[in-house]
Amino acid sequence: MSKRAAIVIAIIALAIGLFAGRFLLSRPPSPVASNPGGQSASDDDAAASASRAMTFTQPKATTK
Repeated sequence: MSKRAAIVIAIIALAIGLFAGRFLLSRPPSPVASNPGGQSASDDDAAASASRAMTFTQPKATTK
């Protein structure tokens, strides 16, 4: 193989690698938040449930 053919093959391989890395292996864009102001109602419900559960799992303070 001539030197010129090796250089051409290397350039083509580099171009294919850049294309694959840029377009084929890139992650899709992340979804836009539907409620940018804060949590949704289901998130609030889950937080309230977790808070209630934590009140029952806390150890009782000793009273003297």
